[in-house]
Amino acid sequence: MTFRLTRRRSIRAAATATAFAASVALLAGCAASSSGDTADGGSDALTPLTLQTSWIPLVQFGGSYVADKEGYYEKNGVDVDILPGGPDVDSMAAVVSGQADIGMGNADTVARANEQGADLVIIAAGFQKNPLAILSSPDKPIADPKAMEGMKIGVPSGDEAAQDAIIAANDVDASKVTSVPVGFDVAPLVSGEVDGLWVFYSEQPIAYEEATGKEGTVFLTADYGLDVYAQVYAVKKETLEDPDKKAAIEGFLKGEIEGWQNYVADPTEAVDLTVNDYAKDGGLTIEEQTKQAELQMDLLVTDETKEHGLLWISDDGIQKNIATLASLGITGADESLFDTSLLEDVYAGKNTIE
Repeated sequence: MTFRLTRRRSIRAAATATAFAASVALLAGCAASSSGDTADGGSDALTPLTLQTSWIPLVQFGGSYVADKEGYYEKNGVDVDILPGGPDVDSMAAVVSGQADIGMGNADTVARANEQGADLVIIAAGFQKNPLAILSSPDKPIADPKAMEGMKIGVPSGDEAAQDAIIAANDVDASKVTSVPVGFDVAPLVSGEVDGLWVFYSEQPIAYEEATGKEGTVFLTADYGLDVYAQVYAVKKETLEDPDKKAAIEGFLKGEIEGWQNYVADPTEAVDLTVNDYAKDGGLTIEEQTKQAELQMDLLVTDETKEHGLLWISDDGIQKNIATLASLGITGADESLFDTSLLEDVYAGKNTIE
């Protein structure tokens, strides 16, 4: 049986400073060489912006696709070019180099970039809950961190720090948990090589069900102390110091939020755009992307977003993120990693954008 490789990690191990610097240098060269190629056909009334996504085209970015196709960006004065990511794309390096104005990633990837000399700030958080989860068989369920004791847990490269953090946060006896290095697909769990597997909440559980005909047992690590915002939007701090550039970023946020509001109300359009337009050569199916879209609702919508609006960043969330980042070995992360002023401005005391 062949298993499709699903994806990257959500909470990444630290990249080396050399690798990050190399990415920035390479992208800076690309940005410089293409700086004269800006399209002349765009309207002078629209400010051009580039959004670098963190992975290949999937319904994970469906709200952005809807914002693009429905004209929500243009309505708010910006013309947004959405760049696909991938295993060799560093979205934070793209922002630092100037190839992108806004980069999508996770709070830890932004903090690690800043450790290595970047000066980035998070302005919004798409996934209120981090998508890292533990998947297990319904015949041998691991329903919470304590249940990891006595089990073999498949840990993809880069998720070791997250495993250590979830064990420490939940009084799990680490000596009773066997870590098994694995790749990023569900084959080791299906074969019984491991009892549990670190996964991306809205992807590998679907692959597991397709492979076994059974719905796996899944728990979100975000529900057990691994508080790291995911699918965040990061920009250079200096961008927000320029009134015109800040206004353009606010326009982007308004359009982006409208796109995600559309998605949450009914993800059908986002799924269709993903499969038939933005990832038309990606071999995706409507059924698969619909399942992923539905699972992502658990990450996007919380009591806080119902009260304040999608992509919200709360004071409590900031403090929890800072604590978790420290537990992951990231130094220097504090409140300055986040700037909530744009969200406050665009929502203006409401919880929707109209």
